[in-house]
Amino acid sequence: MKKGYVGLLACAAGILIGLGISRLDLTGYLEKTQEQEYHPVERKVPELVESKLKDPKQCWLCGSHERSMMGYFRKFDDLGVICTNQWYVMDMHIRNHDEDGNLTGPQGNGHMGYTGTGEGGCFFHTEQMSDYGISEVSVDYGGEDSIFDVKKVQNHLCQECLDKLVESMEVFCEETQKPKPRDLVLVDFQTLELYAIQEHNAGYFIRDYYVEIESEEDGGGSKGILLPEA
Repeated sequence: MKKGYVGLLACAAGILIGLGISRLDLTGYLEKTQEQEYHPVERKVPELVESKLKDPKQCWLCGSHERSMMGYFRKFDDLGVICTNQWYVMDMHIRNHDEDGNLTGPQGNGHMGYTGTGEGGCFFHTEQMSDYGISEVSVDYGGEDSIFDVKKVQNHLCQECLDKLVESMEVFCEETQKPKPRDLVLVDFQTLELYAIQEHNAGYFIRDYYVEIESEEDGGGSKGILLPEA
C-alpha cells in the first residue's frame, strides 16, 4: 500500500530565536531526468463548491456543533492538526494549559501518544515537550481515504469556512491532472486560520509559533523531524 509521512515541529518563537533553525530536507518533488518526459507542473486547488449547511451557527470550524470539537479547542492559545475527511482534530499542545485554556507553568514531564482515524486514514504519533514550547507530530497516511474529499465536509461547513478550507488545499500537479491533496490542514485555534500541510510546504510563522514541516512521499521509513540545533 502506498503510504506517506508528514512531520511537524512547532516551537515558541523565543526558543527558536535562541537556538536557530537547522536545515530542512523535503522529498516528493517531481524530478526531471534525461530518460523521463518532462510534464509542466503548476499549483492547483480543488474546485470551490457550494455549502449545504443550513445553519451557519452549526459550522464545524467556526460554529458550535458538538461533533466538531472546535468549541472546546478554541479555548486554547495553541495550534492543531485537522484530518478533514473524518474531521479528527488534534491539539499539538505546544504550551501547557489546563482544560479551561488557562496557561500553566512547567509540568516536569513530556507526553507521547499514538492515535488515528482508522484504516486508510491518518495516524498520528506525538511527542510533546510543552515545558520547552516544542511539539513534534508525525502523520502517516495511506490509501484513498486520506485524499481530501470536499463532499465529506460540504454539509458541515459554512460557505466562508468551506472556501477557506478548499483554498488551503493547494498542491503541485501536472496541468492535465486534477489536484489530489491530502486531507490534512494546520489550524490556529485562536484565529481559525488554516495552513496547508502538503509535500511542498516547508513551514510557517504563526503569531508566536514557528512550524517546521518535513514530508516523505513513500513509506520507506520515517525520516523524523529536524530539531533546532544549538
